[in-house]
Order: sequence, then C-alpha cells, then structure tokens
Amino acid sequence: MRVSRLALLCLMAFGGPALAADWVEIVAGRERSVEIDRNSILQSDPGTKVAWGRIVMKDDEVESAGYKSVKALNRYDCRAATFSTIKRVYLDPDQNVIREERVVEPKVIRVTPGSVDERLFREVCQPPTASRLAQIAEQAGEAAAAQAGTGATESATTVAGADKDGSGKSIVPQIVKPLSAAERQAAVAARIAAREHAASRRVAADGHGAVAGGAGGVGSGGHDEADPGGKSADHATADGHAEPIAATAEKSHKEAPARATKPEHGGPTERTQLAGKARPATKPKARKIESGSAKPRIVLARAERSGHGSKAEGNTPKAHVAWSYHGAGAPENWGTLDPQFAACGNGRRQSPIDINDGIKVDLAPIQFDYRPSYFRIVDNGHTVQVSVGDGSSVRVMGRTYDLKQFHFHRPSEFRIDGRAFDMEMHLVHKDLDGRLAVVSVMLERGTAHPIVQTLWNNLPLERHSSYAPEIAIDPNELLPTDQRYATFIGSLTTPPCTEGVLWMVMRQPVQMSPDQISIFSRLHPMNARPIQDMAGRLVKMSR
Repeated sequence: MRVSRLALLCLMAFGGPALAADWVEIVAGRERSVEIDRNSILQSDPGTKVAWGRIVMKDDEVESAGYKSVKALNRYDCRAATFSTIKRVYLDPDQNVIREERVVEPKVIRVTPGSVDERLFREVCQPPTASRLAQIAEQAGEAAAAQAGTGATESATTVAGADKDGSGKSIVPQIVKPLSAAERQAAVAARIAAREHAASRRVAADGHGAVAGGAGGVGSGGHDEADPGGKSADHATADGHAEPIAATAEKSHKEAPARATKPEHGGPTERTQLAGKARPATKPKARKIESGSAKPRIVLARAERSGHGSKAEGNTPKAHVAWSYHGAGAPENWGTLDPQFAACGNGRRQSPIDINDGIKVDLAPIQFDYRPSYFRIVDNGHTVQVSVGDGSSVRVMGRTYDLKQFHFHRPSEFRIDGRAFDMEMHLVHKDLDGRLAVVSVMLERGTAHPIVQTLWNNLPLERHSSYAPEIAIDPNELLPTDQRYATFIGSLTTPPCTEGVLWMVMRQPVQMSPDQISIFSRLHPMNARPIQDMAGRLVKMSR
C-alpha cells in the first residue's frame, strides 16, 4: 500500500520515533546562525536528497524579525549541484508555527562556490562516514529502547510503516532475543537503512518530496539605519527580520502576492536554541525596587537598557533626555545625551553630506534582487518605518546585503549639488557579518506613488503600534529608472551614529504627490539631521 504524503511528511519532520532532530551549525553569524538537521537527510530520487535547514535568530533580533527561526525544506540534486526550496516554516521562540509557505513553483538554484548554500550542499550530499552511521545507529537504538521501556528486546518494526515495503511485510527480520550492544547497533543501522530505502521509493512514487519547511535558504529584517533589527527608530529593519538560508530568497519576481513573505513585528546576535521558552521581546520586564520610601518605584528593565528610562538612585530619578529633532534632544546635542552616542559629536565620517565634489567614474551597477513581500508598518516616533520579509537583497562591491526595512525623512537629509528635496527614503540592508549598506532615494513633488499610497492607507492609528496588512508590495517599484548613484562611507543618520556604513545615493529622484507628502508632514514635520562635514572623504559618482 502506498504511504501517503502526510505520513512521509511526519517522518521527515520528526525523523520517526527513534530519531530526534540533529541540528548542526553550519555558519555562526553575529545575528543569526545557519543549521541543518542531519537526521532529516533522505534519499529522494537517484542522486537527489531532501533535508531540513534553518536560520536561528539571536535573541535581540527576534523582535524585529518577528520569529525565532525559519526552517526550509530543500531538495538537492547532488549530481547537478543545484537545489530548490519546497516549503518554509516560521516559528516563534516557543517553537509554535507562526506561518507556513508552500513554494508552488520551486526555483532551481545553482550552488555558488564559497557560499552558505555550498556548505549546506556538501553536508547533505556527501556520503555518511562509518562513525556517523554508528552514531546515528546508537542514538536510534537508545531512543527505541527508551520508548519501549526496556533495552532487552528490540523489534525491527518499531517505526510503524517505516519498515514496510508497501505490501505490509517487514523488510528487516524481527529480532526477539536479547541483543548485545554491538548486535543492537547493527540491527538499528539496518532498520534505518531499510526505512530510508522505503522512504525514497515513496518519494519517487509521489513525484516530489514532502512539503514541510524552509525557504530556498533560511531567513533577515530592520528599523532605523542605526537599528536594522527594528529596535531603533529610523533605520534597520533588516536586522529586524530574520533571514533565510542563502537560498531562502529565491522566489520569482513573478510570484503572486499571496506567496510573498510576510514579516512579523518583533528584533537578530548570539546563538540560542529554539527549545525552551524565551522571554517575549515585546513584554517589558518590571523590576521592583524596595526602599524606605513611601511609594516603591517600578522600573522597566528594558527602558533602562534602551536609554529611555533611568535607574532610581534613592528616591530621585536621573534626568534623561531622549534624542529627537528639536529642543534639548536636537541633533546638535546627540553626542552628549548618551555615552553610546559619542560618535554623533566626534565622529569623522558622519552622514548626511552634500554630494557636490565627487569623482566621476564608471561605477558597477547595483545589483538589485528585490522580491514582492508582505510588510509591517509602524510610526516609531522618529519616522514611518516599513519592515519587509526575507528574500530581497542588493549586491555591490562583491558583497550581498539583505533588505531589512525602509523609512522616510522630511526634508531630505542628503543634498545633491547643494539641492535639498521634499523627502528622502532610506532602504536599509545588512549582510551576515552585520555590515550595513543603505540605498537613498530622493523624493520630489509630482505624481502620486502607488506604493507610498498603499503604505499611507495602512498607517496605524497610534504611534509605536505596528500593522501588517494582507497586502504585498514590490520594493522594485520604489527605485528610480535611472540607477546611477554616488557612493561613499558614512554613518547612520540617527543615534548612535555608527560609522562604517556604505551609502549609495541614487541620482534620479522619485515622485510623490503633494497630498502624500502632506500626510507624512502631519506626522513628522521635520525629521532630518543637518549636513555633516565631509572631512576629506572620497565620493565616487556614476558618469
């Protein structure tokens, strides 16, 4: 009898009763790690294997990403050195499924030498070593013994349906006598081999692998330029989302919005396991201060860490000034508001600048690889920020950066040949090493922009309250048709004004209607940092 796809899916997802997931770290990044489940690797067709991979976000990136991990079920062609994603599954810190995405038309991706995908490919397609087989067999035997309640008797038919060949008969002879450790290990190894053989036949009969998780790769997000993870107000949602394994983003530009990635509000940097409960990133933890005062104070631990609250000293709280664009928290005072903001006052490569004295050269085009995506929009008090799902990226100067978020400034922060524009949009990107790259697009009065109108239509009614509509946008429509640009090294234009940011300022502006500009102006009349000193920096411009 033919085993159903559901049964095969369960087998692949959980490895059968005897085999638990064996997640092995392939890449350890600052914000996320890439792993593969060795116990999920199964033969599909001759020369083809399927396996689960995942990206696990660091704790401080979960909030902006909206999920703790994203699993991807990939099919690898070990002879052609290609792979395709069958399904993606997004999970929260408690390992509850947030959403699943079935890839209707899997895209075949060639493995790029030196990439994360190549490391995953090698892990999946290389034959298992004798020591590895013995390890799997030992683990399976122990698990099977524990499940049976005793290690004295082992049956080759422990896994229901897994050791059947379709006729209902056992492939491996039943063992009824007590086994030595060596005999038990050999029996379990034989059972595993038989199960994989049967599974491969079922997969081949079904015509395709089980659908259970992952993206062609595995998962990334952002808020401000300073906080791609979504914790700051202006820039980096890119860190705010988790990112798929190198292959996660391989969706076609032609995919319908229904298959676009949907980000969840939430924030990515040290490896943590999904198992066990993680403290919700969105729930402040209260700490009670007991003292002799008549009224004990409650201090939000999260507020203290973010600099928006102060720790009680006796009964007198410390005065704190939050950064802003006017008053005591204005840009000229940013460097003195917090020790972490020191670069805002004494940095030598600060942004924005007036781009008026660059050298004109033949700059290589920015390779935009943007995909349709769902989005989450929030007015964070400093700007309107839009977080997007994983899968969109740019490649420039030999590095690939994932799009995390984009946000707006009024008026423009940068100037081109002394000219300021009505507004400016910053598309914040981050690579696996945590380096930031920001694409700046100038916005001027003209015709209405359809994407901007979609965003304004879905603005939350209150600040700091985010909203994720069931609507997808295509980031490609945010870019000008003429993609010549100026590039230089600068900083975030919001605290902490971190330097070393790669800036790419597009030369041609994009139009917005006066009404669309007016809507933003009502929310943020002015949220632009003044022009900063060039300090002898080199600026290159497309000819």
